[in-house]
Amino acid sequence: MGRKKPGKPRRPRSSIPRQYTLQELQPPGVAYDEWYQVERGMDASKVDDPRLGPEAIDLMRRLALLAPSYDHVVPRAALLLDTIIDTGQLPVISQDGATEATLVPIGKVASERPGMSAADVRESLHTLHAHGAFLVIPDEEHGVPLIRFVAKKPTEPGGTWHFQGEPGLSTRQVCMPTEMWDELPTDVAAAVGFIRAHKAQLSEPDPEVYGTHAGVNGTRHARKLFAAARASGYVEYAGCDACPAGHLCTRTAEDDA
Repeated sequence: MGRKKPGKPRRPRSSIPRQYTLQELQPPGVAYDEWYQVERGMDASKVDDPRLGPEAIDLMRRLALLAPSYDHVVPRAALLLDTIIDTGQLPVISQDGATEATLVPIGKVASERPGMSAADVRESLHTLHAHGAFLVIPDEEHGVPLIRFVAKKPTEPGGTWHFQGEPGLSTRQVCMPTEMWDELPTDVAAAVGFIRAHKAQLSEPDPEVYGTHAGVNGTRHARKLFAAARASGYVEYAGCDACPAGHLCTRTAEDDA
């Protein structure tokens, strides 16, 4: 048995908090009641079983494409989000029970930035969704899924989700500037989103935690992404006096009244 040498400090144990998945954090709403377990290695290009109808084939292809972003457990909300992205606009609401949504154009992002494909934009939005930056809310009256940005997500299962626009919420609104998808690599833009989401929660983004996320290769890679994100200027970007962001501002005319 080994002995602790006198005067030699004990190596501190890792203080990295566990990173819970979106499913484990139990987002509210019927769009998160149903989850699809997707087999690893499923190839979307080979989903062409003649026994399946067009709708079933479309579902299987979407699940295969979305699986890596959601650790291969895909919520129905992700499928709804995918159909929203198909329209080229995000219908964003700022409060519960809102009767109007702000339509945020996203279709032009890929065409305006050389080298960025529509698939890159789609993947980035799903990454933010998987990290809990926003949730999808089905609109039963009009049949159109809506987007609502999260102000503070729970740190462990069973916690409460807080949304931007909630009365009495102490954290300020932090929206995501769409210009960053035009100018930044996808992984750097996702890091901007992670940092800004933490700023909304008045907490410091931890590179060790971010290094555990899908698509990030450890703490060193996370630190490089954080450095690039801060150097881009989009971490502190302010589009108006009320929100530190521009085109994805969730404020409405009622907020400014």
